[in-house]
Amino acid sequence: MQCEEIPQRHADYLAGTLSDTERAAFQRHVAGCAACQRETESLGGIWTTLEDIPAPEPDSRAMRARFDAALEREQASARPAGRSFHWNYAMAAGVAAAALIGGIFIGRGGSQDVTALRGEVRDLKHMVALSLMQQQSASERLKGVSWSNSLEGPGDEIVTALLDTLKHDDNVNVRLASIDALRRFAERTDVRRAAIDVLQTQPSPLVQMALIDFVVETQDRDAAGALRRISGDSESDQTVRARAAWGLEHLGVQS
Repeated sequence: MQCEEIPQRHADYLAGTLSDTERAAFQRHVAGCAACQRETESLGGIWTTLEDIPAPEPDSRAMRARFDAALEREQASARPAGRSFHWNYAMAAGVAAAALIGGIFIGRGGSQDVTALRGEVRDLKHMVALSLMQQQSASERLKGVSWSNSLEGPGDEIVTALLDTLKHDDNVNVRLASIDALRRFAERTDVRRAAIDVLQTQPSPLVQMALIDFVVETQDRDAAGALRRISGDSESDQTVRARAAWGLEHLGVQS
């Protein structure tokens, strides 16, 4: 089990609904990863507190109304003059709390509203990821890109945000992370097309090589033209030129 899988399993682990194999894998990872161990211990304390609270029937309509009201307040207090609306960390904490509460409902037998609750938690996580990718801090944008990897059923908004990050983010590490995040959408034509376009205009050799690896992994022969131009460009980084030639070879096209 990897670090990115741990947040998705916390509720099931704490509720005792993991299989013996999954539970053992979870515990092995947490035992050897200090960061995941701290997070698990922290959520365990919250879980213990929540277990003492009587579990009412989930009211999806009221929950949506409260969510909309909170969203409206956040938008009203957002910075003026065209600045993007950003979520605060209370919203991010709300995602974790909602996931834990959902786990309690499920662990206690569940109800017909659990599906609706899961949907709302999923939507909230998506909105937090989108907000993080708009932050001024590169480290926060990196968190947003990384978080998108763990989202269930990400939609077009997430893909669009990742593509925008790949094309325009001024931080090399954030752009590199966006390539990794876009791998799960590699079957999409718009993602493949964007990878080729950015490959030809990308100033960072590291990002160029990551994109070459990406088009080779997807076996996208439409990238052959771009790879030929890069491999034959005397002004391009020598390592990138060699990587482009390698890419052509692995796509099975002539250089």
